[in-house]
Amino acid sequence: MYTQLQSLEAWRAVHSTVHATKRTLRIPKDLPFPHPRDAGALITTTWPVGQLADFILQLEVGVAPLLIREFEDRYEAFVAGVQLTQQILRLVEANPNAAIFVGSALLGAAVGSAITRDRAGALVGLGLGLLIASILQSKLAHDEPKRQY
Repeated sequence: MYTQLQSLEAWRAVHSTVHATKRTLRIPKDLPFPHPRDAGALITTTWPVGQLADFILQLEVGVAPLLIREFEDRYEAFVAGVQLTQQILRLVEANPNAAIFVGSALLGAAVGSAITRDRAGALVGLGLGLLIASILQSKLAHDEPKRQY
């Protein structure tokens, strides 16, 4: 059995490895390794997709938290911001027009949050950003010269 300090140090080492490699780390459960709750991780309210539970472990203020998925045979740990950034980049690479919508939504949410300093303002800003992006996209599509073959 691990003490809370030992558990915290073990998960802190996982966070350092994940942060440095920018990859998901898989930890088999047959290894002697502490459960995320033993380190103070909180269970999240997510929709399970094969995993038993999801946990979030905030190690330091201002540092991206460690997200941990518990499966029957393993833990998968990753840093929140890294995975989200990779997903956004894959989306933009697959569909460059999506960059307009992603950028507008993020900018709108940032402006809305800065003005109102609450979640509702961020959501309104996000919606307005998406609306502006759709208007811009339709304008660009309309102004695009027709190709003659």
